[in-house]
Amino acid sequence: MEPAEHIISEGILADMPIGQLGSGESGEVDIGLCFLSFGRFDIRVDVRIPGSGHGSKAGTGWLSAIVVDTD
Repeated sequence: MEPAEHIISEGILADMPIGQLGSGESGEVDIGLCFLSFGRFDIRVDVRIPGSGHGSKAGTGWLSAIVVDTD
């Protein structure tokens, strides 16, 4: 997550199992986020195949969140 100097995290942010998926299938994992400051935050997710090493990426996703003051 960026900017890294503004991230405080609790819980597991890696090795989150989504179950076994077959070829062409997809899965979802819900993760709660709480923003304690304003600004733009870029969150990236890499999906990897277990046991196949660091180079075996199955997919990537990203989210850009812009947090503003509404007062």
